[in-house]
Amino acid sequence: MKKINSIPLLLLTSGILLGGFGTYFVHLATSTEDGSDPSQSVIAEQTNGTLPTVQSEMDEVRDTKSTNTSHLADAIEDPSLQRNAFQRTLAVYSYVASLSELQITEELERTSDPAHVLSSRVLKELHTALIERLAVLNPVAALKFSLDNNDFGNDSVMPNTLGTHTYASEYGTFTRVVNPLDPQTYAPADTDSEIMPVVRSVFKDWALRDLDDAVENAKSLDSDPKLNALAGILTTLSGKPFATFRDIAKTLGDEDQGIDAYVLSLRTATVDDPKAIWTELMSLVKPDQYDKMRVFGNIAEQWYEKDGVRVLDQINATPLEEFHKRNIVDRVLRLAATNNPQEAFQYAQTLPTEKGFPSALALVMVVDIWAETDPQAAYHSVTRIEQLRERESLQTSVVSKWAANEPYYYMENLDNFPTHTRVMGITSALGTIAQTSPQEAAELALDQKDEGLIDMLSAMLPGVVLRHWVDQDVEAAVNWVTGGPVPEDKQSSWVRALTTILVRSDPRRAFEIALKQPKAEGGLEAFQPALEAALIDQIVYRDLDLAVELLPKVPEGKSRSEAYASVGSKYIDQGEFDKAVNLGLQLTPAEQAQYYQSITSTWARIDPGGLVESIKDLPTSEIRSSIAQELSSRWMKQNFTDAQLEELKQYMGDTD
Repeated sequence: MKKINSIPLLLLTSGILLGGFGTYFVHLATSTEDGSDPSQSVIAEQTNGTLPTVQSEMDEVRDTKSTNTSHLADAIEDPSLQRNAFQRTLAVYSYVASLSELQITEELERTSDPAHVLSSRVLKELHTALIERLAVLNPVAALKFSLDNNDFGNDSVMPNTLGTHTYASEYGTFTRVVNPLDPQTYAPADTDSEIMPVVRSVFKDWALRDLDDAVENAKSLDSDPKLNALAGILTTLSGKPFATFRDIAKTLGDEDQGIDAYVLSLRTATVDDPKAIWTELMSLVKPDQYDKMRVFGNIAEQWYEKDGVRVLDQINATPLEEFHKRNIVDRVLRLAATNNPQEAFQYAQTLPTEKGFPSALALVMVVDIWAETDPQAAYHSVTRIEQLRERESLQTSVVSKWAANEPYYYMENLDNFPTHTRVMGITSALGTIAQTSPQEAAELALDQKDEGLIDMLSAMLPGVVLRHWVDQDVEAAVNWVTGGPVPEDKQSSWVRALTTILVRSDPRRAFEIALKQPKAEGGLEAFQPALEAALIDQIVYRDLDLAVELLPKVPEGKSRSEAYASVGSKYIDQGEFDKAVNLGLQLTPAEQAQYYQSITSTWARIDPGGLVESIKDLPTSEIRSSIAQELSSRWMKQNFTDAQLEELKQYMGDTD
């Protein structure tokens, strides 16, 4: 008796554990192998002379089940379920798993009453679970209820059948299958068929249990329900031959839907004869059916696994569009580079070079993959390439991967690698070291010497190292940069990197650090925006009020006009044109000219008419004349009407 009493408890526990993972698992947990009602097995036992014992035990089971059902029914009325999707799913599916067929029918009738007390989200989830469970126990009843209730009006029930099974999400009449109520979901091709998710759900479960019976019952439906029934049935045919998809779809009045479902079922399917399937697909897929092109990639990979890399010659000979062929070839080469990188490398060398690149992009991809697993072999292979530009480009790519994966080996053997690979190699190596030992990486960065006219390493390494250090220990990073061993000639690049990273989490502190930094002279710093202005430009998009507060602290000169222009442009983006004009009045005359010049391009794009009207409010005639001439220039005049351009002329040439 204890064994039998554990059955409903097991079902309840299974519902709690598995309900959150979808309807299919509930089906498995609450139905027998053939999908019949578990109570039928008890009836069968009664006919074999065990009625008194089984009957008394079943009475106890029903008492336990009734108590559990009542408890679970209370659980789904918990208001918090409206907000917590995971708990909502657990509660609903656990409750439904405890119901008999009769109770499911009664619950569907009760919750279809407009006076129900459940929230809309709980009700939607409950309807979904109820109809899916009923579809397992009694598909005819589930179908009748759906049709009688107009598929719940298409807005109450949202069965998850199209995403529950791995083979289901790609089928049906949709070019891509998503939430049936999602406005992005495509309607059946060339029809105005109504989407009926419950009908689809019922026939999917029906077909899983008895395909022939599901098809036979779908025949008698009206047009819209029949097409939806077909969509549900097709989701169950994974692994079946094309003829099965086509014949069932033809029987139910939409052969094209069957063809689409078959093709899309191959996106993840494993096939016995990929070459034959490829040939078959070429006859089924039209050139403009871009959503089906991923199918070719899956079949091409299996074809390669069977016949080797030379299948790419046959793929390249097919009449597919070049863009799609290139994607398929890249996909196969990616697999080949993992299985046999030397072979993939040799084949990729035969591919044409894309315009503007030293190598075929597929070759770069193969080399990158190879460098991850055997960088030494990849390096030696690319070093034998004759063409200089291509060789150096691929060497740099390999060294970058090699240094990232084996940073200490690379740094110890730095002199053994070509000079042209050094910047990327050192950057990759120190970036990896900084992930676990940022101070060590920073000290190594200080030891590196730039070669050439441009200080690339000095500009790149601080940001590479500090990105990790600030995340791990911001105080240590700040102290090391501002009061540590950084020499004076490198101080500006390290402070710029530090503040540019720190401004995202602590903008006020980053700005204060920047104010204490002496103005940089020479090197790349001389060509970059003033540091305070660069920080204000970042702050303004996160916290405009803070940016306005910090503006008065920016020292006079070019940096101040740039910082004010960042805030002024933001005002213009927000339509606050008067604020933008008045902000410039706080600047010196020399700064004003640059400020107003900087904000006019944004203003002309957003409100050209308002800009023309506001020119009269600018502080000096020289500024008004300069702005009018700028707006009338060849590259700006397209923003204005002829009448506005005429109005601008009155300001040209004016002087105070």
